[in-house]
Amino acid sequence: MTTQDRRITKTRKAIYAAFLQLLNQKDYESITVQEIIDLDDVGRSTFYSHYESKELLLDELCQQLFHHLFEREEHLTTEDYLAHIFLHFQKNQDHVTSLLFSKNDYFLRQLHKELERQVYPMVADDLQEAYPTIPASYLQHFVVTNFIETLTWWLKKGQTYTEDQVVRFYLEVMEMTSKQK
Repeated sequence: MTTQDRRITKTRKAIYAAFLQLLNQKDYESITVQEIIDLDDVGRSTFYSHYESKELLLDELCQQLFHHLFEREEHLTTEDYLAHIFLHFQKNQDHVTSLLFSKNDYFLRQLHKELERQVYPMVADDLQEAYPTIPASYLQHFVVTNFIETLTWWLKKGQTYTEDQVVRFYLEVMEMTSKQK
């Protein structure tokens, strides 16, 4: 790695760290590029040479977060995998949870896509079998939005329960829903 590569990496990390620090303090929407560069002590042109906008910075955050968060080891059960997701949000309650709580549109869209790809298939067969006349897109929406709302409830009000208990609550409701027919 050359000196220039190291400087680029160091500058990007510093900008990213300043962005995370600000996310811990305030809503994404109220953060300005000026605040990021003031905190990071870089020039505006330096910021824009690395990121075209704060939206692209948020995009990078989401990509890194979701890459780690939804990485699934084959031996994990559905319950363990979902508990991993819940636990990750709990451990990263600062910047990650602030994006969830602030209902940041971009973050929620990306989270929704990942949950559609990763979580919905875990319960899809039972639901589609129980409700063959309901469109799969509705069932998918139902599963994903309930997951996000369960996660939000737990982080705001349900902390007396472990992530394993909350995952069981969620899966029991999903199971109950598919058995009501």
